[in-house]
Amino acid sequence: MPVYENVEYVRIVHPLPKYVDRDVYGIPFVEIDSIDISNLNNGKWLINLNNASSNDNNACKKIVHGFSNDEVLMRQYNNPYNFLQKIGRYYAVATLDFSMDDTFTAAQIIDATFRNRWSGAFLQANGKKVIPTVGWTTEEYFDITFSGLRNGGTFIISTLGTHSVNDGQGFLTGYHELRRRFPDSKLICVGNPFSGMDSDVCYILFDESFGSWDKYQKYWQPAMFNWDRSVAEFAGGM
Repeated sequence: MPVYENVEYVRIVHPLPKYVDRDVYGIPFVEIDSIDISNLNNGKWLINLNNASSNDNNACKKIVHGFSNDEVLMRQYNNPYNFLQKIGRYYAVATLDFSMDDTFTAAQIIDATFRNRWSGAFLQANGKKVIPTVGWTTEEYFDITFSGLRNGGTFIISTLGTHSVNDGQGFLTGYHELRRRFPDSKLICVGNPFSGMDSDVCYILFDESFGSWDKYQKYWQPAMFNWDRSVAEFAGGM
C-alpha cells in the first residue's frame, strides 16, 4: 500500500504506484479482481455512493456504485483518502462514473476516463476490490472510453438516460463493442435493459440500486435461484 506524507500532494497530483500499468494517454489500468456477483440482489446488494457509510453494518454484503452527479464524484476524487475511508468496509466498489456525452471533445473524454480509472487504480493500490464503471460516447472515441480495462473482469454499466437518445442506438453500439472487445468479462447493468442485450448480464433496476434500506430483516426471504440460475446459498447452493 503506498504511503504519501503529504495528503495534499495526493489530492492535487493524484499519483499512483509505479507498478500500475498505463494505457493510451497515460490512463491507468484497473486490474481484474475476483468478484462474485452470482447472488447480486439475492444476498448481495448494490448501494449508491451517496448512501454508503463507514458505519454500515452490512457493508460486507454490498457493492458501492458511482452513478451519481459529477459534483458528488469530484468530492471523492479530490479527497481520495476520505473516499477510501467511506467505502473501506464494503465488499467491492465501482469506479467513479464521470459524465460523458456526444458533445464532449476528445480532451474532455480523456479527462473523464482518466479520473474514472484513476479512482479504481487508487482503491486497488489500497487493498480494495474494484469493478470498473464503463461508459462511452461515439464510435470515434471507443479507443479512449474502453481504455484501462482488462478482458475477463467484471464491469458495471448503466442505461440511465439513454433510452430517449436516438432510441438507444448509440448505447447499443457501444454495448456490442464492449462485449466484442472484452468477451470474457461479466457485466452488471443498472437500469432498464434494451431489447437485444444479452441474457448473461446481471440486470438491476435503478430503484433497487440505492441500498438505502436494510434488506436483512426477519421478514426478508431470498429467492431459491440467483439471477444466473445458480442455486442460492440459502437453498443449499455453494
